[in-house]
Amino acid sequence: MQFDVKIRKVINDDSKVKAVVSVTVDNAFAIHNVKVIKTEKTTFVAMPFVAYKDKDGKETRRDICHPINTETRKAMEQAVITAYEAKVNEPAE
Repeated sequence: MQFDVKIRKVINDDSKVKAVVSVTVDNAFAIHNVKVIKTEKTTFVAMPFVAYKDKDGKETRRDICHPINTETRKAMEQAVITAYEAKVNEPAE
């Protein structure tokens, strides 16, 4: 599976969200609003989600789309994090 990652926005503040990206899968399917999240312990990828209140009124989030197996999730996450790190390590113009 091939992942083409476009960094749409790099965020350089105290937020845990460090970038917003788009991912194209096998030149056939685009996923927008994928986020790179950096915590004290790790960096990971968060898929786009919808927030809503469940039947008990509790705020709930549900991914709009996501990899359905660990192998695909790891491959996509690695492609996104590699692209993000390359972008933030580019020499300033």
